[in-house]
Amino acid sequence: MRRLYAVVPAKVNLGLEVIGRRDDGYHDLVTIFQTVSLYDLFEWTETGLPFEYVGPPGVEREDDLVWRALASAPDLPGWTGRLRIVKRIPIAAGLGGGSADAALALRLAFPDAGDAELSQRGAQIGADVPFFVLGGTALATETGAELTPIETPRLWFVLVTPDIHIPEKTRALYSGLEPGDFSDGANVRDITTALASAKALPGAIPNAFTRQLLGYPVIRYAYDRLGQAGATCVSVSGAGPTLYALTTSHQEAARVAAGLDEAAPRAGTVNVVRAVGRRGVYPAINAIATVLRGR
Repeated sequence: MRRLYAVVPAKVNLGLEVIGRRDDGYHDLVTIFQTVSLYDLFEWTETGLPFEYVGPPGVEREDDLVWRALASAPDLPGWTGRLRIVKRIPIAAGLGGGSADAALALRLAFPDAGDAELSQRGAQIGADVPFFVLGGTALATETGAELTPIETPRLWFVLVTPDIHIPEKTRALYSGLEPGDFSDGANVRDITTALASAKALPGAIPNAFTRQLLGYPVIRYAYDRLGQAGATCVSVSGAGPTLYALTTSHQEAARVAAGLDEAAPRAGTVNVVRAVGRRGVYPAINAIATVLRGR
């Protein structure tokens, strides 16, 4: 049987400040999105049968952003083969896996659409989806969908995802924000300037949810372990629970990861990743888009 594959990267947030609550119930924020070299896999298998979608285990169809994107394709009834999502990005971990997968699925659903159209469609699925249409590094404002591409130096990250499930995490964290958790976004904008200069890493990377997340013992343990392992710049990605240590070299990231390996019990799932740039051409997903239409 013929199989085709495509990959889609995770992201980290290089800071996240919440400005305030909007009239529509969402929140204005300032953050920096950065795609990294941790990937989910799209696997299409030729079956000679009508199209079948196999989503991530444990994700209900009504909560599956990939299915929402695929279901919007006007010619979906004519597709063939089986599409399976192989999850390597931890689910509900602050790494944007679901949004990343949805952005790639939109390229399957609308292969002739440009980036602007895909971004508009993505915004109807999730606030982070427009960023993943291209990836790379971007300053995000308002609800996260207003994007300004920026340049950063070579960055490496040690990701630590503690083994914890926070029910309705995003809603719970936003509703748990206290006055001291809000800010004006200046700190993240300063990080943008610091990264652009490529002279030094920022001394601290703020995240509006850090206070709440560190109230969970397993997350606090992972945070402390990163410091004990030699990490000097530690923050939270998105709404967590993934933490990361920011470094400028693979050698330093590997050293921190090795220090974590000595922890007992382990702090969580550890991944050493690098920053990856914007993607302009998608030959793999374009090939899948062609064959599933029987062309």
